[in-house]
Amino acid sequence: MRKTNLTLVAFLLFFCLTVILSGCQTHKTTPTPTLVWQIEVSKFEIMNNLSAIESVTQYNGSKIDVAHTQSPDAGNVYLIIKVIIHKEDNQSTASFDWQQLVVNDGSGNSYHRLANDTFLEQYQYTPRITGLELRFGENSGWMCYEIPVSVATGKLTLVYTAEESQQEITLQK
Repeated sequence: MRKTNLTLVAFLLFFCLTVILSGCQTHKTTPTPTLVWQIEVSKFEIMNNLSAIESVTQYNGSKIDVAHTQSPDAGNVYLIIKVIIHKEDNQSTASFDWQQLVVNDGSGNSYHRLANDTFLEQYQYTPRITGLELRFGENSGWMCYEIPVSVATGKLTLVYTAEESQQEITLQK
């Protein structure tokens, strides 16, 4: 009986030491790369067209309502995205490259931001984020892509592939 108790105690002691020592092992972890530019999407909308009514004051002081509409090319819709883009690494001289920010569909097709999306502010998408080169700080606002209607309900991903800032943000699955 005494030999059984000693064997049991020795086994428990060995087990406890094994558990304790296994917790002391160093684990190799891959460090998370620091992004130079961080992109956050706070909202996105898919629109067939945009419309607004503007009240215009005439020379005589009277006002008239003027209807404005903006439509994408036939077979396309607007993908309007509200983003915050901020520079994480202020030591880096890398500027934000708009040509590297694309929307990919489920088939792997890429779509670039419209060259001129200044019309967004007329339809209350304010502020519009500049399309000029970003060098530092935090920038936020709306931007616009034109995508085919056929991919608008499928998987959409915002992808930035510049050096030191690889990101993929799923908009919809």
